[in-house]
Amino acid sequence: MNHKFTRFTTIVAVGALTLSGVVMTMGSGAGAATKKIPTYTIGFQGVLSGGAASLGIPEKDGVTVAVALWNANKHRKFSIKLVSGDDQCDPTVAPSVATQLSSNKKVLAIVGPSCSGATLASLPIYSPTGMAVVSPSATNPPLTTPADDPNNIYFRDVANDSIQGPADGNYLAKTLKKTTIEVINDASTYGAGLAAQVAAQATADGATVTTATLPSTTACGNGGTGTNDQITIPSTVTAVFYGGYYCDFAQMTDVVRTAGYKGVLMSGDGSDEPAYITDLSNVADGAGVYVTCACSIVGSTSAAGKTFVNEYRKLFKTNPGAYAPESYDAANMEFTAMTKIHKVTRKAITAELKKLTYKGITKLIKFLPTGDVTSKAIYVSQVVVANGKGTLKQIASTTP
Repeated sequence: MNHKFTRFTTIVAVGALTLSGVVMTMGSGAGAATKKIPTYTIGFQGVLSGGAASLGIPEKDGVTVAVALWNANKHRKFSIKLVSGDDQCDPTVAPSVATQLSSNKKVLAIVGPSCSGATLASLPIYSPTGMAVVSPSATNPPLTTPADDPNNIYFRDVANDSIQGPADGNYLAKTLKKTTIEVINDASTYGAGLAAQVAAQATADGATVTTATLPSTTACGNGGTGTNDQITIPSTVTAVFYGGYYCDFAQMTDVVRTAGYKGVLMSGDGSDEPAYITDLSNVADGAGVYVTCACSIVGSTSAAGKTFVNEYRKLFKTNPGAYAPESYDAANMEFTAMTKIHKVTRKAITAELKKLTYKGITKLIKFLPTGDVTSKAIYVSQVVVANGKGTLKQIASTTP
C-alpha cells in the first residue's frame, strides 16, 4: 500500500541551525542575531520521502546550506528561516503541501517543487498569492506558459525539457549514431513530456523511433500506478531512452539487461542520481548507461563554489547531490531580491526576480519573461563500474 502523508519541518537559523538533533553554531553570525534585524521566511517544497526522495533531499540540503551561510554573515541586514514540505513527488499530495505553505503568511518565497507533476498541481494554489516559486528541477515546458502559470510567478534555474529533449535526441542520433531508437516514458508529467521531445528530435535526425509507455511503479512514488517495470525491447532496437525517474529506470535497466538487451540505455535528469546506481539489483547492469541533466557539477574551481561544497560536506557529511547547487542558487537569488526592495513582500520579490541578473555557483542566471532561464547547456554523464562499484562521470556537454 502506498501511504500518503504530508511532512513539514522547520529550520530556524538565527544564530544556530538545528539538523537531525545536532545544533551547529553559525560562527560570527551568531552574535549578529542579537541585533534588531528582521527574519524572513522562505519555503521548500519537494520530494523528501518515497522512491524519488534522492532527488529532493539534496535540493533541500542545498537550500539549508544557503540559509546557514546567509545567517552566518555578521553584516547581513536580515535573517532567514526555512520551512519545508514533503510532497512525495506526487501530484495528489502536492496541493495540500502548497496550501499549507502558501497559507502561512510569513512564507515569502518558495524553492521547488522538485517534480513537474507536483509543480503542475501546486501552481494553481501559489499563483493567486503572487509568491515566487523557483524550481531547481521541474522542467516540463508548459509550466511557464500562461495556461499553467497565469500570474507569471514560476521560475526555474535549469533549462527546460524543450532544451534537454532535443539535446538528448541529437546525442543519440548524431553523436552516438543510433538509427533505431525505442523511447519509453513513465506516464508522469515530466517523463511523458521529455520523452516526446526526445522522440521528435531523433525522428527529425533520421532515426527510426518507436515509443512505449511504462507507468511508474507504486514503489517508486510519483503518483505511479504500475506494479513492475517489465518491458521487452525489440531485437532491432540499438538504443533506448527512458523518460522518468531513477527508481523505475533502475528496475527497467535490470529487467532489460537480464533479458539480454546489450544496446545503449539513456535517461534524462530524473535519473541523474547516484541512487540510480544503488537501486540496481546488479551494479554491472548500469555500466555504460548515459544520463543527461541541465544541472552542473560544482567543485572548487571558484571561491563561491568551494565555500558551498565545504559547507555542504560539513553539514551533511557527503558531497552535494544533483540539483543541490541549483537549489542553493535559487535560494540565494531570493535572498538577493529581498536586499533590493524597500518593503519585502511576496509580490515585490517576484517582481525583482524578473529583473535580476545573478552570478550563481552554477551559471550566470537571468530569467526570460516566461520565467525560464536563458542558459541552454545540457551535461551528459555515464555510469562507470569498477571493482563492483558504480559512479557517474560527466563526459560531455551538448545543446539542441
